Amino acid sequence: MCGILTIVNSGTGSSAADLMAACSIIRHRGPDDEGLLTWSPGDDPVIWSGADTATSTQQHWGYKTLTPGLRFKVGMGHRRLSILDLSPSGHQPMRYQPAGLAITFNGEVYNYLEIKAELETLGHKFETRSDTEVILHAWAQWGPACLQRFNGMFAMVILDHKKQELYAIRDRFGVKPLYYYQHNGSLYLASEIKQIRTAPGYSLSLNELSARQFLAAGAVDHTDATFDTRIKHLPQGHYLHMNLKADKPEFTVHQWYTLKPVKSTGSYEDAAERLKELLIDAVNIRLRSDVPVGSCLSGGLDSSSIVCIVANLLRQRGETAGQETVTACFENARYDEWNFAQEVIRTTSSRSHRTFPSFERLLEAVDRNAWHQDEPTGSTSQYSQWEVFKASHDAGLKVMVDGQGADEQLAGYGGNDIPFYSGLIRRAKFLAVLDEAIHYKKQNNRWPVGFVLNALKLNARMDIAIPMAEWLVPHQPSVIYDKPAHTLKENLMRQLYQEPLPALLRYEDRNSMAWSIESRTPFMDYRLVEFTMGLPERFVYKRGTRKTILRTAMKDILPPAISGRKDKMGFVTPEEVWLKNEGRKWFMDGIEKTCAQFGGHLIDKTATMNYVKEIAEGKRQFSFMPWRVLSLGKWYDMVK
Repeated sequence: MCGILTIVNSGTGSSAADLMAACSIIRHRGPDDEGLLTWSPGDDPVIWSGADTATSTQQHWGYKTLTPGLRFKVGMGHRRLSILDLSPSGHQPMRYQPAGLAITFNGEVYNYLEIKAELETLGHKFETRSDTEVILHAWAQWGPACLQRFNGMFAMVILDHKKQELYAIRDRFGVKPLYYYQHNGSLYLASEIKQIRTAPGYSLSLNELSARQFLAAGAVDHTDATFDTRIKHLPQGHYLHMNLKADKPEFTVHQWYTLKPVKSTGSYEDAAERLKELLIDAVNIRLRSDVPVGSCLSGGLDSSSIVCIVANLLRQRGETAGQETVTACFENARYDEWNFAQEVIRTTSSRSHRTFPSFERLLEAVDRNAWHQDEPTGSTSQYSQWEVFKASHDAGLKVMVDGQGADEQLAGYGGNDIPFYSGLIRRAKFLAVLDEAIHYKKQNNRWPVGFVLNALKLNARMDIAIPMAEWLVPHQPSVIYDKPAHTLKENLMRQLYQEPLPALLRYEDRNSMAWSIESRTPFMDYRLVEFTMGLPERFVYKRGTRKTILRTAMKDILPPAISGRKDKMGFVTPEEVWLKNEGRKWFMDGIEKTCAQFGGHLIDKTATMNYVKEIAEGKRQFSFMPWRVLSLGKWYDMVK
């Protein structure tokens, strides 16, 4: 797990000083080592030591420190967080000289040992114990087709200097970030947007549509657009290709992975057993590490499943030290899950660490967190995650596993109800609708009339017009047109690829890497995703119970108090309490400042301040709108 950078120049472009600046600003992603590489046509690539690791690296490899004024066609940078092969042989950028390849790589290929064994049967010889070297040999053997073999999370740039080609690749579901930016004859490829902001001549080009969609609907990271019109996400499951032979190289973007659900044909019991097998193996390969692996534990179904699986795997291996868990706790019982987390800790004999996010600590962290996140965030819930990773860092943990991604596959969110009923109606499954309604009434003491009526309305729509908020300055377009999900499966796909998962993955990446921690997400194993997305909908959601099949699969592993939980929380904070009480003045002052920054062309100050005041006074239903306005202002202060 690391931070990467590549600059491709046409003409004079950027210098080595620019390469070093954009690499050093992400030291938090990789404090263990730094490396640089430059290449120009007619020469071999040269690997240099980084500025702040020159002594140790140079002693081992004999690398020299890069001269700031040096010019190049391609420059690569790397910040290393050492997880696999902790020796200097894992240094990046890494070359495979016989094939003419060089790489800067962020992430993990968890099945690298199996791929390495296959490559050895084909005659490949390896000099390191790293997955990075396996990637280079796999690329030399199979070219871009090797990507289909990789099970992991990754963003990488591969230079083939013999063919004068460059590839930038992002994993199947975008767990690891990769941004691109083209300006003044240079193409930047970077792990974080802040690297791009170091580029010579950079200035913000505000993407006002992104800002409006975020303010009005909380939409963020849902397309390849960012809050800067010239900076883009490389879409998940895509690669960027550039022919470097041209005087002014242009790039093209190609999709290398398309999610193809594996249709379930067996019984519910067979499917539950298969889900269990896949999840256990996904966790198992994510324990491959040369440093200790800890677990984020909320006490919910997803993280508890992982902690219990890890405990069983460690016992099978005879590893008696057990695992360490980290939990966010709150004095306000409405937001606290410690009682549930304790059930898991007792069952697994884990060593627990607790952290207590508070409004006072939020004030201490908010500016630093905004800098790390690079773009606005939808609520303070990601701050709770920030505190969990901080506590993990303080406990000396370097790798953490957690349950991100399960809700999007297994209908964990309440917003799935209407598409679920809609799909049943569309397929004329009226007995199933009746069965669902009866069990809903038993559980909630009322009929799901609203779900059914809204499902009928949904079936009549091909798109939905979402009005821009009344507290925004009127602008064209005045609405956001959205294609609705008419079935549960469509809605789950939307959650995976549009919202909320892409935003949650961004929050997780920045929050973990801010504390130099690698976060691993077993539920994002592509084999598991392809399996869950091929399940019948009522295997996933049945009789008012979400994540039905996961509960069945984990029934012999989880404590009963966890497998029967239906009160979903996740990473939460008492944001509503803070806004209405001790944080009211801070919220109001920050929002007023944002109004001044954007007043007249984006935000209506009077309407906005009145709207927030009504929420704070309990006259209007609570929403995350106040935080969104505040977060936009803090981001703009940082980058303007």
